[in-house]
Amino acid sequence: MSDPKKTASLLGTGHGATISIRWLLPFIRVVEQSSEDAGRLASRGIALTDLTDPDIRIDHQSAMALLQASVKHLKDPGLGLRAGEGFQPGDLDVLEYASRSCSTLRQAISCADRYMGLMHGAQEGLLIESNDSARWELRITDGVEQPPAANDFALTSAIMYGRRYTGTDSGVLEVHFRHKQATDMAAYERIFGPAKIFLGAQHNALVLTASHLDRPMSLAHPALQAAYEVRANQLLERVKRTHGVAGRVRQVLVNRLNSGEANLIAVGRRLGMSAATLRRKLAEENTTFSQLLDALRRELSQAYLRDQELAISEVAFLLGFAHAPAFNKAFRRWWGGMTPSDYRAQLGRAEVKA
Repeated sequence: MSDPKKTASLLGTGHGATISIRWLLPFIRVVEQSSEDAGRLASRGIALTDLTDPDIRIDHQSAMALLQASVKHLKDPGLGLRAGEGFQPGDLDVLEYASRSCSTLRQAISCADRYMGLMHGAQEGLLIESNDSARWELRITDGVEQPPAANDFALTSAIMYGRRYTGTDSGVLEVHFRHKQATDMAAYERIFGPAKIFLGAQHNALVLTASHLDRPMSLAHPALQAAYEVRANQLLERVKRTHGVAGRVRQVLVNRLNSGEANLIAVGRRLGMSAATLRRKLAEENTTFSQLLDALRRELSQAYLRDQELAISEVAFLLGFAHAPAFNKAFRRWWGGMTPSDYRAQLGRAEVKA
């Protein structure tokens, strides 16, 4: 179980996408001999032992800044390529276990796209198929600038994954990088073989022969895949609640419930998006603003009522209700007709018995 205080310190402002700290693991293998880089991690509250804890996440912008600082310190523009080549089985945790257990590469890519948020909350995969070829795009969704090392790592680790679990990457026709200058052309040619390299692309992408998608996965196991997918779905829902748009809304609401700004427009403005955009993004996470607000009020109501020094009217204010009767009505709905006073009296009786 992760330390909530440590998690909070890694999340920074809480207004951006987050990535699993395990995403940094291949980079750490490359730079672990550098005491200065280890110190740079420590300054952000990150210990090497955290790299095995998928619950620990770091905000996307901080991760990119950390990566860029390491490239600069090591004077190694090819850091992302080396980290990608060092990709090892299990680095991607349940995302990898679920996808590598699929029957074909096509199914594995689709599985990885569904659960990519477990590793990288600002990256989404999109497989676009045509008659003779297929294009797998890795899109960055939050506008944070990716250093070339991040682009290199994304595509190199994808190649390593395909090579490991299908036995070949001969179906790769083109490799598209977002950055405009090659970090190490010789390494590109070594890693990507005869595939054509394109720089300055809109999205990082691999173009494959259509038939390559039918390659069987060497560790295919339908029963295991189903079990891993259930687990991946559970973990992704938890990430969304805590670190997705819903989680970010919740963080803003916690600080603004009693400010008169606990509404869709004000929260959207705080998160840098319109009310319509916020509504759409929450719908994509299968929730609504009103549901999040209601659930947070319900949760906090119990904690506030345990404080006997707070009057019911004060609790209503802290929860952002206009007046106590509105709070009473909501509380009765939450707790099967029980009023806040009834709940507080019940707590008192329980304490006496204890």
